[in-house]
Amino acid sequence: MKAILIGAAAMLAQSLLFAQDKQDPSHRFAIGLLGHYHTENYRLGLSGHFKWLLPTNHASGDRFLFSAKATHTGPADGPFFTAFDNGKYDNISSVYLMVGHRVNLFDKGWRSATTAPISNNAAYLEFNAGGAYNGLHRRFGVALNPVIGYAFNQRFELNFAYQALLVGSGSPSQSYLEAGFGYRF
Repeated sequence: MKAILIGAAAMLAQSLLFAQDKQDPSHRFAIGLLGHYHTENYRLGLSGHFKWLLPTNHASGDRFLFSAKATHTGPADGPFFTAFDNGKYDNISSVYLMVGHRVNLFDKGWRSATTAPISNNAAYLEFNAGGAYNGLHRRFGVALNPVIGYAFNQRFELNFAYQALLVGSGSPSQSYLEAGFGYRF
């Protein structure tokens, strides 16, 4: 069964890649740093992400994307930058791998010509889902990550997000409210 799921995912990824325009010169990668508020234990933390926005043939500029993300909520009784410390402190560190879709809401007109691809949209919604690993409970789970974004210019963007990690019975789920900046290149 696992081999069938992996094969189906590989075929879907291959069909998505072949459906995209390889000549799209727009900014395909994004990195971001966000501050977050952990809603279960009322502590602050940091989140970072790397996104690969697949090129598109569609006039709307909507894109599929792959995301890798890490979150870290500092401990209540120790230094902030301790992660994956085998339970010494009660910090919460998690890593995520997700796939998603970015829906652009309107174009700012940054294109140099009407034939240039639409890629510099001012506002967007993004829906991501995938898998995650929780370092505190040492459990894998399902990750959900809706994002609202606004691009100041072709490179810098502002992100507001909700990150959820559902790890199943026996371990608490995690949820974060996030705000921060991204840079596209």
